Amino acid sequence: MMRRLSIPLLLLPLAAPAQVYKSVDADGRLIYTDRPIENSTKLDLPLATDAAPTDATPPSADWPADSGFLGSYSSFEIVSPADDTTVQNPARELALSLLLTPPLQDGHRLRVQVDGVDVEGDLGKRTQIRLTGLALGSHRIQAQVTDDVGTLVAATPLINVHIRVPVADGAPP
Repeated sequence: MMRRLSIPLLLLPLAAPAQVYKSVDADGRLIYTDRPIENSTKLDLPLATDAAPTDATPPSADWPADSGFLGSYSSFEIVSPADDTTVQNPARELALSLLLTPPLQDGHRLRVQVDGVDVEGDLGKRTQIRLTGLALGSHRIQAQVTDDVGTLVAATPLINVHIRVPVADGAPP
């Protein structure tokens, strides 16, 4: 009689490389996402095997707030727009692309703050967020992960974005 060998799933590797896809939208803006979208290209990113372990607790009050911290994540950043980007469109909107590895953990929530104020609405697990109706001027944007009671778990570095009046075709900037 032949016996079948059963390998429990728990013995399989738990860490798998995160998938990152790059695309360009109709306006020529770069989009990075953790899911394939139309006309996207899969990026081959190296696994961080020699990274030092991170502390899961948020930094103390004297931590520089603009540098962010990873908590229990291996990477968390705003990949688009780049820091110090100037946006000029009539709707004063901004496409925000986040990179979060591993994906959002159970019991954690994503939130985005503009000038220290939470953006309204449940972001779910979306890493692509469109901010609309931003006031003219400069803004500081940060994405954060909180746990189920609202404790800060991880934060991206702050980025600066400048919303300007659109320049009409043929007019000097």
